[in-house]
Amino acid sequence: MGSDSRAKAQVEPPVPVAARSFSGRLIALVAVLIAVAVLLAPSVNNYLHQRADIASLKADIAAQQQQQKDLQTEISRWNDPAYVKQQARDRVNMMMPGETGYWVYGGGSTPAAPQQAGTSVNPESLPWVDGLWQSIVRSATE
Repeated sequence: MGSDSRAKAQVEPPVPVAARSFSGRLIALVAVLIAVAVLLAPSVNNYLHQRADIASLKADIAAQQQQQKDLQTEISRWNDPAYVKQQARDRVNMMMPGETGYWVYGGGSTPAAPQQAGTSVNPESLPWVDGLWQSIVRSATE
């Protein structure tokens, strides 16, 4: 009998079990994934907004660093005595001792800058207030 049962077990193939196409585990997995997505969505949104803020701040920092470089260049220019002298001549119409400045009016829409030598207009014939106002206007536009 013992050999009979062994022969039957070897002869009969196992019966296949039908696979389930829809299981409770699949539903639980989908529910967990949806819950994780819902819980992480605000965090991901905050992360993306913070990354955009960081990029904006980096651009602002770069612009301010460029402005700082420009201002440093301007400071170094003002440390040069020749630049200061030229700005005094152009903006405030200052002259070096011994130089004669001349104002020329009527050539164009704006008065010309003072000349070292050349054409002349009698500055005493103009009211001093007009000359002062013109120098203020010229220093503000240049």
